[in-house]
Amino acid sequence: MLSILTFTACLPTPTESAADTSYIWQGWIYGDLPSQDTPGLETGTVRVWDLEGEFIAEGSQNDVDRLALWTIEVDGVEEVEVRVSGPEQVTTVWRTTTPSTQTYWYAGTLFAPASTSMDTFWADLSELTQVDLATDTGVNLLGEALLVWPEDEAGWTGATITVYDGEGRVHPALTLGVDENGLLVPSETIDGPIVSFAATGLAPGPIRLVIDSSDGRSAVVDYNAGPGELLSAFSFTLPEPT
Repeated sequence: MLSILTFTACLPTPTESAADTSYIWQGWIYGDLPSQDTPGLETGTVRVWDLEGEFIAEGSQNDVDRLALWTIEVDGVEEVEVRVSGPEQVTTVWRTTTPSTQTYWYAGTLFAPASTSMDTFWADLSELTQVDLATDTGVNLLGEALLVWPEDEAGWTGATITVYDGEGRVHPALTLGVDENGLLVPSETIDGPIVSFAATGLAPGPIRLVIDSSDGRSAVVDYNAGPGELLSAFSFTLPEPT
């Protein structure tokens, strides 16, 4: 499943239940791939939709001295898509669940990468995999595995990752691992876990990501994708082992 890492603020005891009032969901959003020097997203939009495609909320910038701090008002817990856009960024779609109380997400949890950064990444990936990636049209998906339980290293090793696009076409994902020198390489060339995966040139519309681990666990994530969007599967965790 996908998750946005959050922590709950220390707040006074509420006088109304979450069902009776809206509450704040807030945090810093980056305007590029996260790193120590990544700038915040100061110009753009942050919008939330439910999984039926109904618009829920729009993020606001309430602190003029910290424009990369975005605030969203939510009314309850539900599965949503968060779209982060900017004038120099690729619109990025995040699948998550809204919190049950006033909550802050960690800096770097949400971002929209710069178009130039993604162009460089896709070019490098094409060279690494010797696959001509069609990234200039359609929808692209990019994910990173987050290993949580001891079983996850074995579970991600040899996992099968498949993407079904808006026209029902099946796309086996490109999968990457890390070699003994710490370099990204095609996962099939090493004996180790998948650390990153991608699918490009997807038809817009309902898109489904399916991950089947080598130890029998499965995870499914559905998106509603528009043309040119980047679907985020960062911090992707397998279900807890049983």
